[in-house]
Amino acid sequence: MERAVQELLDKQAISEVLWRYCRGMDRMDRELTLSCWHPGGTDDHAPLFKGTAEGFVDWLWPVHAAMEATRHLVSNILIELDGERAAVESCWHLRLRIPRDDGIYDLVGDGRYLDAFEEIDGVWGIRHRTSIGDIVGVYRQEVDMASMSPPLIVPNNPDAEPAHAARDRSDFSYDLFAALTK
Repeated sequence: MERAVQELLDKQAISEVLWRYCRGMDRMDRELTLSCWHPGGTDDHAPLFKGTAEGFVDWLWPVHAAMEATRHLVSNILIELDGERAAVESCWHLRLRIPRDDGIYDLVGDGRYLDAFEEIDGVWGIRHRTSIGDIVGVYRQEVDMASMSPPLIVPNNPDAEPAHAARDRSDFSYDLFAALTK
């Protein structure tokens, strides 16, 4: 029973690394994103990038900063544990909103992360990541939903101020988590 509980705890810790990566990428939180790899970790997003995890984030940051929004999601997480090592496959879904001179484009993709994880001093992290794109498409956004009349969804309180969404630490979610430590 003790071994089964430890396996569940390890799998939960690994899953949280995957979710933390998505959050770090979408909030443009470099520190959070890099915390997913152990120091010296590597990343293979070939042909886009192949090298160190830190090099990957350095290369990707200005690319993502030029976008209006990004959304990274992971699902179907399969984890095989072997002591302090784990092989992890997770499916990713990605949407990148890219402004261009001739309009707004959404790059939409689905693929898999194949991660070699390692536990060092009780902390699970990625040692090496390989990203495989399975399906990728680009779609032009020609409709501005905010200007549609009548709207697709009629709000019940159109004057209410929405929670602040941002691609940095001013995002409402940081306030939510910070409130727990007060």
